[in-house]
Amino acid sequence: MFIGHFALGVATKKIAPTLPIWILLLAPQFMDLLFMPLVALGIEGYEPGAYGHDTLDALYTHSLVGAAVIAALAYWIGNKFWRDSNGGLILAALSFSHWIIDLFVHHQDMAILPGNFGGLPLLGFGLWNFEYSVFAIEVAMAISATAFYVQWARAEQKGLRWFVGPMLVAAFFAILIAADIPRLPAL
Repeated sequence: MFIGHFALGVATKKIAPTLPIWILLLAPQFMDLLFMPLVALGIEGYEPGAYGHDTLDALYTHSLVGAAVIAALAYWIGNKFWRDSNGGLILAALSFSHWIIDLFVHHQDMAILPGNFGGLPLLGFGLWNFEYSVFAIEVAMAISATAFYVQWARAEQKGLRWFVGPMLVAAFFAILIAADIPRLPAL
């Protein structure tokens, strides 16, 4: 649900007008941004696969407790750099939304405690098994988020260049969507 995470961030621009769009795009991806260096260090693992069937060993960053810690870090970042808004709460909520969305789409590979301490059952409802449905949801989320952003920019941005940000976001989503199409299974 890579696109879906980004889309949720963009969709919040109207309720977070003082936060720059780049941080709204990144906040739902904080878990993945920390996951990548841990993969490089061999602490967590990733094997690419077809759409929705990548193999993840993300028992730290994508654990429930890990997600809460990362959300707390996002809260600190928001409060430090955007004191005049609810930046901390918004960034923390966006960051933690990653775990909630992943709970629905992931296969049972999400731990409760970091490193799956205690051997508790792994979580994930496995909606990735319905690749085309999840892909359609992601595309709908991207279109909706872009529409919300266009609506906000048109009303709030001054001048004739109000469309630049929304068009860059739309192009970004188009690239991500086009990149996922070849990864979908044959019909």
